[in-house]
Amino acid sequence: MPFKVIIVDDEKLARDEMRFLLSHEKDVEIVAEAAGGREAVDLVREKRPDALFLDIQMPEMNGFQVVGELLKAGDVPLIIFATAYDSYAIKAFEVNALDYLLKPIDRARLGEALAKARRAAPRREEFAKRLRMLAESIRIGTSFLPRIVVKKGEEPALVDVERVAMLRREGSRVTAHTDEGRFATNYRDLDEVEIQIDPAMFIRLGGDYLVNIRKIADVVPWSGGNFMMTLADADKTEVRLNRSQAKLLKGKAERFF
Repeated sequence: MPFKVIIVDDEKLARDEMRFLLSHEKDVEIVAEAAGGREAVDLVREKRPDALFLDIQMPEMNGFQVVGELLKAGDVPLIIFATAYDSYAIKAFEVNALDYLLKPIDRARLGEALAKARRAAPRREEFAKRLRMLAESIRIGTSFLPRIVVKKGEEPALVDVERVAMLRREGSRVTAHTDEGRFATNYRDLDEVEIQIDPAMFIRLGGDYLVNIRKIADVVPWSGGNFMMTLADADKTEVRLNRSQAKLLKGKAERFF
């Protein structure tokens, strides 16, 4: 019997890449693709796949919210998460998720995840319990932080998230680059703030940057196949992007490429 899967990712290039990689797996049948969380939930109910390749950072309904909806329905397929950054909730994944893949996805690593899914197929109820624990350990909700706390001088202040061009890990603190200037926040790690802000607005670029795509002023080619991104903050901050980061950004901000 074929192993039926659904691919869920809001970026068409990512879906195309996953489809290509899965085409090398003889027993895998792709029964559907979804560009968003709500569509994914409906397709799971309709197609009843064995497994779901689920992107985490999607607008409107992220991957964790999809998990929450599927748990409510009570019939959960095996879920393999896809993430573009290696620090995002990895500890929770290792404990409770079936598996996770880091983008760009390696073919051999995908094969390992599929092998694990095939072995786990007879124990889907056990897997659902683990997923419920994951859902409880990572806050699943539809509301995002409207403001973050920063330190202006010696006093704390609130800044609208929309005015933040970039959140950057610098030493033991996360710094907010805003249209007023650069300020220390009350966060020690990007993972703390990332799960609380709108994924339709911010994109994670590697381990050190969370960038507001609405606050990107320009992206231009740079030496060695890299790119230089300029932000619309008070300092017109420049950030050099490698090819993987630029490819990830391209799916969210096509106007710059």
